Amino acid sequence: MKKLRYAVVDLETTGTNYQGENRIIQIGCAFVENGEVVDTFQSKVNPQQPIPDAITKLTGISDDDVKNAPKFSDIAGEVYARLANTVFVAHNVDFDFPFLNQELIRSGYPELELKAVDTVSLSQIIFPYAKGYRLRDLTRYLNIEHLDPHSADSDAIATGHLLIQIQERLRVLPIVTLERLTNLGHDLPRSTGMLFDLALEDNKEHPQSLNPNLTVVNGIALRKMAGIQTGLQSDREKERYPHSKKDKVKLYDKKLEWRKTQASLMNYVYQQFTEDDARSSIVIEAPTGMGKTLGYLLPLSYIARDQKRQVVISVPTTILQSQVVAVGEQQLNAILKTPVQFAILKGSNNYLSLDLFLKQLESRNLSKESRLLAMKILVWLTQTTNGDLDEINHHIGFSNFIDHVRHPGGTSLNEQSAFFKNDFYRQAQKRLKFADFIVTNHIYLAHHSEKIANQDHHPLLVIDEAQHFIKDLTSTNQKYIDLNDLMMETHRLVSHLIMNRYHNLIQAVEHHPLAAFHIRRFANSLEKINTVITKVQQRLFDQFVVKNQQRLVPNQPGEIAIDNVVIEQLAQDQFHQITQELANTFIEMDTLDRYFKNRDLGDAVKDNWAQIKAYQSNLTKFYDALRQINDHHDKNIYWITVGPNHDAGSIRIGRGIVNTNEFYESKLVAFYEKILLIGGTLFVGHNRSYFLDQYGLNKSDAIVRSFNTGVNFEKQLDFEILETQFTLNSGVGNKEYEEFLAKNIMQLTDGINRQTLVLFNSLETIKNVYSILRQSNYPNTRRVLAQGIHGSKAKIIREFNDEENAILLGAASFWEGVDFPGDRLEYLIVTRLPFRSPDDKLVQFAAKKQPDVFRHFMLPDALLTFKQGLGRVIRNSDDSGAVVMLDNRILLRKYGKQFIGQLPNGVQANSGNLETVRKRIDNFFNNRQE
Repeated sequence: MKKLRYAVVDLETTGTNYQGENRIIQIGCAFVENGEVVDTFQSKVNPQQPIPDAITKLTGISDDDVKNAPKFSDIAGEVYARLANTVFVAHNVDFDFPFLNQELIRSGYPELELKAVDTVSLSQIIFPYAKGYRLRDLTRYLNIEHLDPHSADSDAIATGHLLIQIQERLRVLPIVTLERLTNLGHDLPRSTGMLFDLALEDNKEHPQSLNPNLTVVNGIALRKMAGIQTGLQSDREKERYPHSKKDKVKLYDKKLEWRKTQASLMNYVYQQFTEDDARSSIVIEAPTGMGKTLGYLLPLSYIARDQKRQVVISVPTTILQSQVVAVGEQQLNAILKTPVQFAILKGSNNYLSLDLFLKQLESRNLSKESRLLAMKILVWLTQTTNGDLDEINHHIGFSNFIDHVRHPGGTSLNEQSAFFKNDFYRQAQKRLKFADFIVTNHIYLAHHSEKIANQDHHPLLVIDEAQHFIKDLTSTNQKYIDLNDLMMETHRLVSHLIMNRYHNLIQAVEHHPLAAFHIRRFANSLEKINTVITKVQQRLFDQFVVKNQQRLVPNQPGEIAIDNVVIEQLAQDQFHQITQELANTFIEMDTLDRYFKNRDLGDAVKDNWAQIKAYQSNLTKFYDALRQINDHHDKNIYWITVGPNHDAGSIRIGRGIVNTNEFYESKLVAFYEKILLIGGTLFVGHNRSYFLDQYGLNKSDAIVRSFNTGVNFEKQLDFEILETQFTLNSGVGNKEYEEFLAKNIMQLTDGINRQTLVLFNSLETIKNVYSILRQSNYPNTRRVLAQGIHGSKAKIIREFNDEENAILLGAASFWEGVDFPGDRLEYLIVTRLPFRSPDDKLVQFAAKKQPDVFRHFMLPDALLTFKQGLGRVIRNSDDSGAVVMLDNRILLRKYGKQFIGQLPNGVQANSGNLETVRKRIDNFFNNRQE
């Protein structure tokens, strides 16, 4: 590349607004030439104003640190001289560059008129597989040494090495990719696109042959697809299953560690799948930390070969799909003499369509965010062999670009397309045919169970984290009637028919009175529909939303269960009126269609009528949904959703069908030879009925077994119950409860410098408790992250894992399915027993099947959630931690004993006042350090 000197700058400041009173408190600069950091410069700066506590907490720079430092005006001359004639580089250049120039102007110097490059945008393009693009995310991803994040000198040097890696990646990109990147990069911040220009210029001056792993199709460089080994395990040399410890150790060949509980699980799975037992369902509780995934993969690889069957594995999320495949390819295949093949099964829209992507590239109407995402995909295509969009972080700005390039499915495959042989979805389908293991997710299995089974004759099925499958199945049986969408459709039609000022249909047929008559009847029916919809929404609002206003979270959508009898009444009254008027519109539409076909009324009428007819399919969809809403009402539950403003006009009606038992029997048992239901938390103590009932199983239908983790919980987990006078009951106000929580969270965390998770049952409670913590200025030295306030769940987890002494306030999804590695979580505070609201949809589902819904669903569901919450602390044999329960109902209510019964073997439920609990926790952590 052209020999330039890059000044990589990082600033620490008193605030983010450079046009106000904020000032620099530290400047760091690393100079890069010829792919090396050749010089550095750094200085703390006296801002001549107090440094806010939040900035001190972030940067570690206090007022004392800068009181003897030079003012910026004292170093401005040196800064200006050093940066002159360089290319300015920063990680978020639109902050550092203008901020620095503003300080120079204040000091009597002119602005630096430099080309400026942004490493955030470049990283988003060049490193498509990175999970995040903060500097600390990238230095970890690229193994760049970064000793002191949020220190300007350390950040500048780390960003300098980041720039060098970006330049190295650019050098090896094929020329066709660089040409497209150059064409798309003109909207990048400031002069960032110059790096693509320089790389292209260098490539042309020093041409390099195309990487043998790449191919160019229609001007797009693609990674060549990995070959598919045709022929299942059954066609390969047979190997004997390693039953004994000796056999396993020999097979592992020091690549894996023999683990007693994992080995027991392996042998049990092998035994149950090979025994001649009429029971087709095998249920295993295998707690986290015992190596569950490899525990079933190893024996099933032998069983599938011997039985000449494929194995289908279903997990809750697409992320877990990738994790299962990673265990299979990196651990299982590392020890097998004959490696097995894995295929991930997802919907077509998870894959990139190369035809649609090329079409978007050639569009001239791409937004700035869309161009950035297109550039990222161009680089990704030189690396991916799967084209699975889940591989990359494609959430950039508000761009919907990704939705325009998703693969539409098999029916769209065109053999004449230049991309046909490289089509990612086609290749994914081909892999399924020859895979030994097919890994899918619960939602996809629920929708396509028969289709998946037809890949092979009665394959074996593993439903991993089986406690989630019923919930996922329930969600797939949910349907919505969006009354607002229907109203919008009718408004559009009325506009086309009579309301548009210049282009309505009735004006165009003014000399055809019969057509005008039918158009008015058509419009009248549509307007009647709108009137009835408004009445329905207002009725539901008055009857349900007003009464439940207290429990709806402000500025967030809400959900309220409604009685079946209300739907029956609506079906007989207002919904019947709407369907009658919709039927009338179909009659008028058919009459007008025949009228216009028999007459030539000109292109304007023809075009207008074609647009009107296009809406008919949507009206038909609503007609069918409203007519069917009361079908099988004894098996349905109903609810309404309201928008963030909780207004009548935002109401939608939801319907769910309770038939999970029937699905399991008719769609899974009927099509799969044997089914393994496995998970870390399936049973409520020794009571297995709750889980089995969800699948319609009993002890005679299924083989059931629980395994222990091998963790010494007695020494590794301290469980405390805070004894207080405060008891949750209907008379307790929200404010009083939130102040109680905030006070105790402060007292229980002050001085205990451990990564801490506080579990709530409500996002609204989190918001209010967080507000109280902020107002009390606690803690001024610890970072507090709150779900619903600090971004997405994934972002919060990532930032929490980056900290050493943070407090995370989480609800709902943080009770389960969140893994914090190692010492990333050592302290858990549970604010409330995790009971669902009686109005919760799943409670309503359960009420259809169980007369005593509290005993048969709400209590066991809460017990399982509680058990899963405890599992956040101890994930493997090396973990340890403390748990404090703030809800004293665990001591006062009869059901409290059942919650205590969920504690792992050997763990005592200690209780006491705040001083006693604090003392025991301090002793526990102090003893763990010794």
